[in-house]
Amino acid sequence: MVLKAGEGLQRWEIAVTKKVVGEFRRRSRSLAREEFDDLMQECLAHWIVVRRKLAPDPDAPPVGYMAQVIRNKLTDLIRERAADKRAGEQEALSLDAALDGSDDGLTLADEESTQQDEAGAVDRHHARIDIGRALARLTPVQRQLCQMLGEEGLSIKEAAERLQIPRGTLYEEIKRIRRVFADQGLGDYLKE
Repeated sequence: MVLKAGEGLQRWEIAVTKKVVGEFRRRSRSLAREEFDDLMQECLAHWIVVRRKLAPDPDAPPVGYMAQVIRNKLTDLIRERAADKRAGEQEALSLDAALDGSDDGLTLADEESTQQDEAGAVDRHHARIDIGRALARLTPVQRQLCQMLGEEGLSIKEAAERLQIPRGTLYEEIKRIRRVFADQGLGDYLKE
């Protein structure tokens, strides 16, 4: 859905939204990562819903009111991003949960009890533990994204459609996932 003047929106509405979104993107690191057009579209869609509740007055458009509605929407988006980030950081990983999600897979509790008969088996075991720790630091959406792009073999476009998020946001999530893996010493295993 493309939101542009002449298709339900006035030029002043688009101009106000561009100005406010631009200001917020310059001040907010979380919004700076978002695509400008995606933020514009989200804010204008919100404005259309709010505008329907107003009594129309063609002589005095509610420019100031609209700017405040857009500011409030962007503030809500910033708070949502911060809450999502905090939720991802506080999730605990059970020591009894299988690292690969199967019923009989290797768990973090098995790390100390692994028999060290073969040096290769121990290395693979530790690699699985390291990957499990990295996965534990990801948000649920990031873990789902890893599964979609890895195990399911979906393209970026297909994953974005399934998750119903813009591709720009998806690329930013992939960058965050790469940072988590690199922080865990697993950067060498990531594809470029």
